[in-house]
Amino acid sequence: METRAKKSLTIKNEIFLLSFLFLALVSLIFAGLFLKILYEHNMDNARNSLRQCDSQIVTYTEGMFHENASIVKLLSKNPVIINRDDDPSDVLSIYDTIRENNTNITYIYSGYADGKLYTSDYDTPSDYDPGSRPWYQAAKNTDGVARLVYRDAVTKEWLFSQCKKLVDEEGHMVGAVSIDCSNKSISEELSTRYQYESQRSYIIAPDGTVLIHPEEQYINDSLTNYMEADAWEDVVHGRSNYGEYKKDGVNAMAYFERIPETEFIVVTAIDASEITSPIVRSVEYLLALVACLCILLSIILSQILMYRFAKPIIALENRIKKVAGGYPVSGHEFIYSNVEINGIANSIEIIVKNIAKREEQRKNAEYLSFHDSMTGLYNRRYFVEELRRMDIKSNYPLCIVCCDINGLKQINDVFGHDAGDELIGKVASCLKRSCRSDGVLARLGGDEFSVIMPRATEAGAEQILKRIESELARENICTVEVTASLGYAVKDREKVVLEEVRQRADQMMYTKKMRESTKVRRNMLNSIITAAEREGLVNALTDEENRVLTELAAVLCPTAEKLLKESYWLRNIGPCSLFPVTGSADEINRRHTETGYRVLCVFDKYRSVAGCVLHYTEHWDGSGWPAGMSGRDIPLISRIIAVAAACFEAGGTTEPFNENRGWFDPAIVAVLTEVIS
Repeated sequence: METRAKKSLTIKNEIFLLSFLFLALVSLIFAGLFLKILYEHNMDNARNSLRQCDSQIVTYTEGMFHENASIVKLLSKNPVIINRDDDPSDVLSIYDTIRENNTNITYIYSGYADGKLYTSDYDTPSDYDPGSRPWYQAAKNTDGVARLVYRDAVTKEWLFSQCKKLVDEEGHMVGAVSIDCSNKSISEELSTRYQYESQRSYIIAPDGTVLIHPEEQYINDSLTNYMEADAWEDVVHGRSNYGEYKKDGVNAMAYFERIPETEFIVVTAIDASEITSPIVRSVEYLLALVACLCILLSIILSQILMYRFAKPIIALENRIKKVAGGYPVSGHEFIYSNVEINGIANSIEIIVKNIAKREEQRKNAEYLSFHDSMTGLYNRRYFVEELRRMDIKSNYPLCIVCCDINGLKQINDVFGHDAGDELIGKVASCLKRSCRSDGVLARLGGDEFSVIMPRATEAGAEQILKRIESELARENICTVEVTASLGYAVKDREKVVLEEVRQRADQMMYTKKMRESTKVRRNMLNSIITAAEREGLVNALTDEENRVLTELAAVLCPTAEKLLKESYWLRNIGPCSLFPVTGSADEINRRHTETGYRVLCVFDKYRSVAGCVLHYTEHWDGSGWPAGMSGRDIPLISRIIAVAAACFEAGGTTEPFNENRGWFDPAIVAVLTEVIS
């Protein structure tokens, strides 16, 4: 009994330990991945910040150096400065003007071989000899513009100097002119670009000597004393822009970039701990959280496992063996089975898969656009991916709604593509207002839309379709009612193939579209004719017009009386304000038959009328439009319409035929004259 008790206690300890180790391992793996991403993100941000700041400083210093060097060159050639007299006012006037226009200049001065120094705002010591100063010596030993850093004899401040010798007409050096920028002013300007508290930017020479630094105690110090030789060589020879060094116990990350057309290097550095400290704190907090969670969950899990599996030990062993061997358990044995472990394993697997899918979607989102540019809705690619993602049991019944705009092609053909685009936008807005917030609405292309609705029954889908139809009924385009063919299908079981559900929804939609297409065309035609009637362009035939056209048809085209009357009735439908036209009034008037032809061709009922309307403005002598046809090349019905329209527009008289004899077919005019008389 004692042995069994000890074994029981050992099992409890092992269960707790294994639970703790398992949870700790899983947590640490995820924590490690998170910390790796966090570390790389922070380091990339730091490097980019250093690079951007350094580039800005290089641009600034390059401009400053170039500008000051150009000024020095000009001053070194100025005869007023070279051949100065005892009165320095002319020279100082030049210097003062330059300083007023260049705020980055601290001092501007010239020293001469006779020991004189011309400068403003500077207390020159009595024993001051310009020829002994570093700037004078540097200019003397250099043919071009010399650059150096030196310490001022009076103020003791560090100055960056650009100087050049003054040479008289005989080629003798008579002095040197120099422009100085203080280390403090340059450092203050560089500091305006800092993004980190520990960030410092400074300028070094090719040998590593610090020339300009916000902390003056480091000037003339060499960076090579703190940086590994190989790393320094890589920077100097341009093989790398990044480097690290340790100075005064601080590990620094630095970015190096050479100033163009100089040998100087701009360095921007930050304390590496400013980047790593937040990461370390995150590690500490995360490890503490992981430890607490692991201990708590291990206690809970071990208690659950003990409750489920430790009574009795033999039963637990048998259950584990059966499950491991693939044998099913049932009945009373279910109490001691490991179904919980299987459930946890399955849950973890689902979580991992979901995380992987979301990560994959996040990456894909960086390269793909998921929205339709015209409507702002999701596009086909997003719709397909969402449909696949939402095909899970928790979303059943999963409903797919298909929508196809009725008459979009006719709207485009009759009213123009702007009206077609407006129609697409209005349908999209109606769908947005009608669909549930948890659904996915997408424009699949052209006139086709689709909606995915999770947990929607057929009754719910019917209600949504009614809402959509109600919203559409409130809209119109150019007086034409906006309609769409709708279809839906529902997936209520996992075994049902999703593609079959989509096909059923499409089939329902296309069935409705086949049934409604004729009605849509008819309604559109009626709307157009109604609008034309309101504008006085299309009017019912008067009794006299009907009589004359009947008799003309009997003589000239006995089998086409109906075509003649319909063509005469619709001849002026082209100028209707519903149709987009541009140009002068004369151009619009001449093109109205073309517009009428284009509109009537859309409708099968009046397709034969279209050709007659198109050519009724042609003239017998060929002076008409739109094609300039003449004689019998003009369709007979068009010639009859032209004669009848001219007659009735003149009040039923034959005066138009006398005024424009060459416009009308004389045979038809003769018949009409006889009919009228």
